[in-house]
Amino acid sequence: MLRLAAGRHELRPSGLLGGGGACTARSMPVHRERVDPIRTPAQLEVCHRRWLLPDDVGRPVALTQAARLWRGLLDLGVLDGSSEAQLVRVSLPPSGPPEESDLPAAASAGALLAGTGAASAVSQVVLPEEGCRDPYREEGPDPGYREYTLYVVDSSRFLLLPLVPVTVTCGACGAASTPELTSFATGALLDVQATCRACGAQRDLERDRGTLRSGATFLLEELCARAALSIELPRAPFEEEMPDAAVAGILREAFGAYDELADDGAEPA
Repeated sequence: MLRLAAGRHELRPSGLLGGGGACTARSMPVHRERVDPIRTPAQLEVCHRRWLLPDDVGRPVALTQAARLWRGLLDLGVLDGSSEAQLVRVSLPPSGPPEESDLPAAASAGALLAGTGAASAVSQVVLPEEGCRDPYREEGPDPGYREYTLYVVDSSRFLLLPLVPVTVTCGACGAASTPELTSFATGALLDVQATCRACGAQRDLERDRGTLRSGATFLLEELCARAALSIELPRAPFEEEMPDAAVAGILREAFGAYDELADDGAEPA
């Protein structure tokens, strides 16, 4: 598992970034009311977020696969089928703010199937102490909340960036610049048809490198995904890799081989 520790605000996108690093007015924040009960540490300001995503950005993840994964989480009792889920969707290329809606959790898997040509994120907050299955099997009287969010991007032009780079270095000319990204939930969307402002070369996932606020640098192909499951917890679990074999199994069915990234000190969704 790749552990990416960062301080507060370090991995939080803020709209369309560009033009020498200044944020422009094209921010697309997601503000939503939580409809499920949450019991978090007092004045929780940072959290731990675990990202699970295919280990190959070129591997397609169809809407049907994403829907089966979300349905599998419901069937296993990880999610609460009697409660509500939140759906956020933006058409691609983005032409306006995302659409947000609350819907019965039992219908949320089917709602993912309507995401053709869009980026979709469906989420739910649950409390393991109230009977929901906890994939990380935390012990203790109050393991805290879990927020599950499944992202899927149905586009050949756009990709999800779960961990948002503050600069991208062009593989063609070596120039580093603040990337132009569109905020989406806790991640961002990358337009792979974007070009380097210095030399005009189109984005190259195998050569361009993204640098996180922590200073860690990765090829863009290592930071991007077509789909991802994020699990937000009040604190890091003891296990570095998911110990629940059943949950790991439905992840492999949807994603194939997958990576597990740890984002410490993240800002809650």
